[in-house]
Amino acid sequence: MKVISESYLRDCFRKEVPETFRLEEGQILTPSASQLLNEKGIKVTREDEGETPSEPVAAPRKTDVAETPAPRAKYVSAADGGLYETKPEHMTQLSGNRLVAKDHPRIAFRGRIDSCQAEICLLQAKAHEAGKKGLVEDLSEIMEWTTDIMRRDVLDTPIPEKPIMGLSDAELRKRSHNPKKYFGVGHLLPSWEMGQTVLELNRLRALIREMEVAAVTALKEGFELQKPDIVQALNRMSSAIYIMMLKEKGGMYT
Repeated sequence: MKVISESYLRDCFRKEVPETFRLEEGQILTPSASQLLNEKGIKVTREDEGETPSEPVAAPRKTDVAETPAPRAKYVSAADGGLYETKPEHMTQLSGNRLVAKDHPRIAFRGRIDSCQAEICLLQAKAHEAGKKGLVEDLSEIMEWTTDIMRRDVLDTPIPEKPIMGLSDAELRKRSHNPKKYFGVGHLLPSWEMGQTVLELNRLRALIREMEVAAVTALKEGFELQKPDIVQALNRMSSAIYIMMLKEKGGMYT
């Protein structure tokens, strides 16, 4: 890293503020980073040099010769404020022009959404071949939910309260807790005898549960959860899939 930004320093000093900060060869401080070091009384050391007080990088003296403007950076690192003209292969966009490594928890979470959507498409194709129009339509709604979650995570906008498969949160709980009353079958326990379609729906339900865990990992800061609406939406989706399993077992898609 050639440019040391204020955000990078604040992240480094989150647990402990050191007495000195060492700059490696070729590294420079942004003015705001230098000011932060001064405010905290941290001395700067450079390679092969003793301690020196931190100072903003001096601007070059103006001359009568016209200077070529430096190329404007197209991307910025969300982790340390580093600037990039082109996107490195190991990085991707978190939002806008902000880059993170491809193994960042938020990107891993979005990868789970992608895998879930691939599974939904396969299930829809099989349901269509079997003439189960109702199942295709219910799966289409689940697909819309995953697409909306992905979009709102990127745009950083909240997910509104809305029914799923025409059911409110309370109605989802009623049906999933009383399957005999609503679907004519008892609670389902994992078994190879459940039938191919139910087994495939159960696999989708498990993928959504894994996606929920990935969302918590990506959005958790200490004991606080950012964007709890995303985790809530995923929880509702897994309940909806269980109801679809009950509908299939009860012969409602045939």
